[in-house]
Amino acid sequence: MNSIAPFAGIYFRFYISLFFFISLTLDAQAHDPGLSSAQVTVGNQQIDVLLGFAQRDVESVLAAGKDSADTNTSKGFAAIQLESVATKEFSLFWGKQRAIPSQSTARRKDTQNIEISLRFQRPNSRQIRLVSSFFERLPLGHREFLSVQTTSGAILGEAMLSAEENSLQIDLPEFTESTTDSNKSHSFFGFLKLGVEHIWLGIDHLLFVFGLLLLVKSRWMLLKTVTAFTVAHSITLALATLGYAHLPAPPLNAAIAFSILILGIEIVRSRSGKTGITILHPWIVAFAFGLLHGFGFASGLSALGLPAADIPLALVMFNVGVEIGQVSFVLLILLLERSFRQLEIHWPRWVQALPGYTVGSLGAFWTIQRTAMLLGIIL
Repeated sequence: MNSIAPFAGIYFRFYISLFFFISLTLDAQAHDPGLSSAQVTVGNQQIDVLLGFAQRDVESVLAAGKDSADTNTSKGFAAIQLESVATKEFSLFWGKQRAIPSQSTARRKDTQNIEISLRFQRPNSRQIRLVSSFFERLPLGHREFLSVQTTSGAILGEAMLSAEENSLQIDLPEFTESTTDSNKSHSFFGFLKLGVEHIWLGIDHLLFVFGLLLLVKSRWMLLKTVTAFTVAHSITLALATLGYAHLPAPPLNAAIAFSILILGIEIVRSRSGKTGITILHPWIVAFAFGLLHGFGFASGLSALGLPAADIPLALVMFNVGVEIGQVSFVLLILLLERSFRQLEIHWPRWVQALPGYTVGSLGAFWTIQRTAMLLGIIL
């Protein structure tokens, strides 16, 4: 059977749409859970920590504090409050002792990113443990890439921290000038995993892919459409991560939501027998809006501050992870559709139309919400 959309399994339509409605209640804003960085440099006398956060994550960090009522981040960021939070939430331990940073400084790196510098006196211990407790203040699924190296560039350890695993133990060299293990490469498997998690935690990206599946008319068109989306977001992901292009997060998020709204409208139009370029050639729309979604994928990766030589491989691994997540989602949908089709349960016509209206309704909700955030109407 050549036709695979709009999915013949009405039972399947009902439950997959219900899934997206439930997702809306769990995370109405559908924001990317985010990625931050922590670069630790070990010297002979001191240990320097450079934390990197996106502007929106800083707002979450400060909003979760007890003094959030007195903190206004809509016009910038509260440096003093942020420095205070950082000294509490990023810790260095040796044994049971906790080191207190001798200084902390917060500054704006650019319009979208903020850096916090912490300096610790190096303890008289060959082993330390680094702990990040920011996750209690950040969206569910947030990750922090922690990299520890000596002043000579030797990598001592790396980890992709999360709420479940928020610490890393490091054995310190006696002298940081030692070049032992200086050629050790970054653990790029963490970026592969991050890419998979990024697509599966991004409900708006998944909803767009789901909407594309509702429009395609054949397996060949499905292949063209998914490939076009992949090529497009790979282009802008690379351009943004390498610093050649940039879109501010607020208008970008609103544009991504609007792309979902447009897709929902086209799905409803196709069910009523109408036609158009989106319905006849969905791969063109997939490519056009895929360019926007690529900037969304790059929102966290570009702020990590990786060495220039490491960015290309990290970018490739992250993008491969995104594709693995995307392809696995498509395969899951198709397998579920095939399974539910065998049930041959007949539902009313309004249930058959539910998927298209689900995509359009969520797209409309996010468009209004994110436009209001862009205009400063809501924070």
